[in-house]
Amino acid sequence: MHSLPKTPQLLGKRAFHVRDPADQLADKAAAGGEMEKCLNWFHVAMLGTGMIIGAGIFVSTGAAAQSLAGPAVVISFIVAGVSSLLSALCYSEFAAEFPLAGGAYNYISMSLGELPAWLVVTTLILEYILAGAAVSRAFSAYFATLIGKPTHFFTIPYGSYDIDFMAGGLVVACCTLLVFTTAGGSWFNICVTGTQIVLILIILIAGFSKASTAHLTPFMPFGVNGIFQGASFVFFSFIGFDCVSTLAEEVKNPAVDMPVGIVGCISFVTVVYCLMALCIVMMVPYHMIDPRASFATAFTQVGLPWGQYLVGLGAVLGIVTGVLVTFMGVARIITSTARTHLLFGFLGRINSRTGTPVWSTLFAMVAALPLAVLSSLDVLIDMVSAGTLMVFGVVAIALIWKRVYNREMPFKTQMLPFSLMMVMALASIAFACVCGLLTGTGRIVGLSVTAGILLICCIIMHLSCHQYSRPSYRAPFFPYLPVVSLLLNSFLMSSLPANAYMQLAIFFGVVTAFYVFYSIHSASTFDKKSQRGMIGSQMVGSRMGSAMRGPSVLLAYKAPSHTAPMQGRWNGGVVLLPEDDEE
Repeated sequence: MHSLPKTPQLLGKRAFHVRDPADQLADKAAAGGEMEKCLNWFHVAMLGTGMIIGAGIFVSTGAAAQSLAGPAVVISFIVAGVSSLLSALCYSEFAAEFPLAGGAYNYISMSLGELPAWLVVTTLILEYILAGAAVSRAFSAYFATLIGKPTHFFTIPYGSYDIDFMAGGLVVACCTLLVFTTAGGSWFNICVTGTQIVLILIILIAGFSKASTAHLTPFMPFGVNGIFQGASFVFFSFIGFDCVSTLAEEVKNPAVDMPVGIVGCISFVTVVYCLMALCIVMMVPYHMIDPRASFATAFTQVGLPWGQYLVGLGAVLGIVTGVLVTFMGVARIITSTARTHLLFGFLGRINSRTGTPVWSTLFAMVAALPLAVLSSLDVLIDMVSAGTLMVFGVVAIALIWKRVYNREMPFKTQMLPFSLMMVMALASIAFACVCGLLTGTGRIVGLSVTAGILLICCIIMHLSCHQYSRPSYRAPFFPYLPVVSLLLNSFLMSSLPANAYMQLAIFFGVVTAFYVFYSIHSASTFDKKSQRGMIGSQMVGSRMGSAMRGPSVLLAYKAPSHTAPMQGRWNGGVVLLPEDDEE
């Protein structure tokens, strides 16, 4: 209440304040505890694969082929995979340079400011909690099918609800495992995902044994437009790779392991999806594919009814890994946000015995549990998709700004890169509007103009703007790669219905009110108590990627109280030491 009258001043001061990497390190130290560094590139890749390849691989391939792209659905998966790979390369640079829990929240708060980062992080928290709850509800249906029962066998109808205690049990089991161990959760994921990959391999061998090239004609029954509509539909089968970027703080060598793991899992999954798509369209003609249970039905149609049980088992395993990695990711996002006190501070604590974010994991479990038990959440799926694509686009913009903006120089001397970035953002929004609203010649002209503006801005930035940030791992083909990623995300956003954006706008209104009336006051009070402003930015901030490449411990100390405080700086110091340096 004492702070509320200062709301306008605090909002103006904090909303677009770009955090220094050293600030994040100090927040991490103040929260107490250290996450266990127990993951390498293989763990990262398998966690990403387990998150992406869920039950949808057995459904989305057939649904896209049957009504959108025909046999050309293989090309749709390639287009969607390339789009995901571009976003993954943007994420990889941030994850390697800033190896902290939190993923996109950290990247945007250290590039574009606190308010954009808050909108992004709340969208991600909502996305992961809803996705975890929705995916868990499919577990009982697939498990019932696996044992030869009706899909509703394990649900209990009560009024307008279908109560699903198995979904709630799965959420509780996964979160309980993650509370006690990150390494154990990772190895469990490796075992389950490995089993699922073996099942997919058996399904592919059996499917191709009944394949016929005659079913590939006509190859593009819905034309080129059908290929891109199919790409928009199947793109959401790739969502999940961003989740593993939240694990950077627990990776032994983030400068190498994060890019290799993230890009590796996207590349592998793209190959698997293309093979699955080719298998289904060669097994049966595209117009005879059942969009609700494509592979299970296809095996019955070609005389291999036992194949449906393999599909059921693969789907069950995919749901388990999807729920596990979802809650692993959202717990770390909540932890990172709570460390800055934009959320309740106790959620940022790390258990000293287990090295895991216990409170944030339990918070995510409690939030998801009633949703998993009571609701299928179908009405919010489009909003989640819109929010996810928005996050991908903002990360691409943040990468551009991080490279060309120098916080040590006056802002007025950097008007050219700022103007170019603003034009790029507006042109990408216009591109999405043209895709979604216009048809015929107007659409072609509009897309050509907006894409041309983006290309011109890229060329000017490439030739005229100096790159100040050059970490050990850099996304290639800058600035063209992040701009193409932005363009593809804008195109995919245009395929979503208008109500998704209405829901997203309402959600943004609610979380902005929370930010204005709680977050900025809580974070400002925390900053005053810790007497912290910007610390060690030259030592930690500029060389953070190299300094944090190996295991290290952050030691923060406060100067004696009688020492005169330095102007505008925290009266303390920060140093990084090797983890094994006991002295």
